[in-house]
Amino acid sequence: MAKYTKEQAVRIITECAKKYKEELLDRTLLFVCADKHKNIICFEFSFYSRNFMHLTGIKTKSHPSDSDTAEATQNISAADFYNKCLSHKLSPDDFEFSDDGTTHMKLDILPSVLCKNLAANMIGKYNSSKPRLYTEKIAGGVKACMGFVVDAVDGKYVPNTVLKEDIRNNVTDYLRVIEAYRRKTDDAAYKELTYRAKNIDWKGIKYPDEFSYLQSEKSQ
Repeated sequence: MAKYTKEQAVRIITECAKKYKEELLDRTLLFVCADKHKNIICFEFSFYSRNFMHLTGIKTKSHPSDSDTAEATQNISAADFYNKCLSHKLSPDDFEFSDDGTTHMKLDILPSVLCKNLAANMIGKYNSSKPRLYTEKIAGGVKACMGFVVDAVDGKYVPNTVLKEDIRNNVTDYLRVIEAYRRKTDDAAYKELTYRAKNIDWKGIKYPDEFSYLQSEKSQ
């Protein structure tokens, strides 16, 4: 595992913030998954500026607040952190690495998962194998994966961690991703196909009514 200096971390995080904006920010991904009986289960994950910081594994440090008390301080918010990254104003003085070393592992694989389909070909329910980690759903592959929780603001699944691990070691069971789509979060329908698995027998596969329009082209 690489050990990064803070200066190296700033470069990686800044580059990843740009990639997050290009590929995921204010977008929702749909993953169409199939079990061994060809039952279809769909997952939607949404991405906002406030979610990016949690993927880096860093802990922000305090800075002067807007309080009337001159000595008052508060930690840099997730939204402010992301804006600092995009404006190239992130400083080594703004954050600390996690004490357990997970920051370095997250920075190792973060660039590889920040793409339009998360490089994910499996999705499963988190098996609580790590006492200090809370997440609910995990999407990824054998080298890296991303965890998701339900957001308290709007009830959507949003990212809260990345793991440099085989997804199969972190889920109770997994489903195969057969297709993935991307849309802007405010759009009503998916139009952009970002992944389709090979060697799929589409006969007998039926999408949920909500997404049946995505299956029409395969039945023609």
